[in-house]
Amino acid sequence: MPAKKQAKSTPRATPQAELIKALAKNSLELQSKIVDLIQTNSDLLKAQTNTSKDISSMVALFKEAGEHMVVETEEERLRPLLSKITELVEQNKTIMRGLILIQKYIRSSTATDIPQKPISPEEF
Repeated sequence: MPAKKQAKSTPRATPQAELIKALAKNSLELQSKIVDLIQTNSDLLKAQTNTSKDISSMVALFKEAGEHMVVETEEERLRPLLSKITELVEQNKTIMRGLILIQKYIRSSTATDIPQKPISPEEF
């Protein structure tokens, strides 16, 4: 009797098994890419948060600078008024000196028994 050929028992991968291996490999690669994407998104979120904080601090700085500019504008607006007030003070001093001279003249021209001390500008 002729001997039967023994079938080789080398496991030959079936098309379904190859597809499952390829699917598993692709799934692992996809998971790796998803992890990388999540890490990148996390880094991006941190960067956006830092940028938002920086922008907020810059806005606060600009607001403060704007307030100082308004204060300077008010000072500039009051500067002419202050110069006019200074002029009026000088005019009042001149008028006061004139009135004191008139007072001295009147007292010297009228003879009175009670000597009176003239008022000096410093006493005002």
